[in-house]
Amino acid sequence: MQAWIDRLHGYTLIAGLVLVRSRRLREPLMRREFDRQLHEIGVAAIPVMGTLAVLTGASLMNQAMAIAGANNTTAMRWLFYALVFELAPLICALVTVARTSASMASELAVMNLHNEYASLKRWGIEPADHLLLPRVAALALGLPALTILFQLAALLSGWLATALLQDLPLVEVFDEVMDAANAALVLVALLKSALLGLLIGVIATHHGSTASRHSRAVSDCGIHAVGNSLVAVFVVTVVFALLVFWAR
Repeated sequence: MQAWIDRLHGYTLIAGLVLVRSRRLREPLMRREFDRQLHEIGVAAIPVMGTLAVLTGASLMNQAMAIAGANNTTAMRWLFYALVFELAPLICALVTVARTSASMASELAVMNLHNEYASLKRWGIEPADHLLLPRVAALALGLPALTILFQLAALLSGWLATALLQDLPLVEVFDEVMDAANAALVLVALLKSALLGLLIGVIATHHGSTASRHSRAVSDCGIHAVGNSLVAVFVVTVVFALLVFWAR
């Protein structure tokens, strides 16, 4: 129990650091590190996210149309909710955890193992600002951007696949999708993605920066980062789903 309390305390400290010191990202050195992290987290993940989005949108919308019919407005609304609000943020978060959490935590642990934190201090650079802040901020901004791309690609592929496979006019399917669209759900989904990105970054950087200085700790911190990030992703997903349910 004490271990979890210590972890939550560490998570809170890093989250507070990001919120309080975010203005430092304007500095050239910090901005370069932030841009590098954003490229690795966001741009490099576009091919994987795009492929998953196209396959998910095409299969889900085609099956829903085949079962419920093209003119079933209620089914289309639930489909939009499931695809845009639930699946897009969840799949993007899970892929980000798989791609980023372990590597980010391990990278920070290796830096600690090689005493690079002390080297940064000798150069007058605060390690927490230089190493933790850009990584967490890049995840908090990069995950919503990936979610937007996922939503657009999934809706586009679903629209085209449904029209072609169900032999329906493109305009008719497009109208059904637009009638089911809900801008509020899109905005809440992006807010959820930003929170998920923040939590994934906080958890990964905490376990990486607090790892013990021995080789076994490098793999251990990656395992803890992935496991705790997955727990956070599903807890946030359930909480947001309940909030939307109660708000309806």
